[in-house]
Amino acid sequence: MHRATISILGLGLFTLAACSGGSTEESTADSGATYSVNDCGLGAAPVIQNGAPEGIAIDGLVIGGTDIPIISVGPDSQPAVDLIISDLAPGNGASVAIGDTITVNYCGVGQSSGAMFDSSWVRGEPATFGLNPGGLIEGWVQGVPGMQIGERRLLQIPGDLGYGANGTGGIAPNETLIFVVELVDINQ
Repeated sequence: MHRATISILGLGLFTLAACSGGSTEESTADSGATYSVNDCGLGAAPVIQNGAPEGIAIDGLVIGGTDIPIISVGPDSQPAVDLIISDLAPGNGASVAIGDTITVNYCGVGQSSGAMFDSSWVRGEPATFGLNPGGLIEGWVQGVPGMQIGERRLLQIPGDLGYGANGTGGIAPNETLIFVVELVDINQ
């Protein structure tokens, strides 16, 4: 697997696990819609899950007792104009707030390409960073507060709240980003 270091969420550096060797295939979900699936070698057919925006399928693959999400983008998905927040699984306990240091697992996909550009699950360890304006892309700053430990949330982030007109690494300019985020811990 090819690895490159880029600034994936703003100021913090993360290792980008590029999908070389993963498969791309056509798959049909329960709804009858066909999706292009780039599974980065993990292999799973998409299943529409309650809470996901139309045209986006979330599936899971259990590895070592961990349910790793796989995001698939269908041809009928539309780029986000505003931030779209979809709760996928509930959490419990304290809620995260701006200024907290958080530990998360996440997976990110570019909507136009359907390609995964980063995944802490694939790397095998969660990421820890401050939830601070200017330290992350704005879509995370607006989309993560209020999450509880164990909660999974889908963020569909428009280009202006992501990497904007410049893009970054393998992310196209003004690309809509789709993340599944799972809050692991809060250090207030």
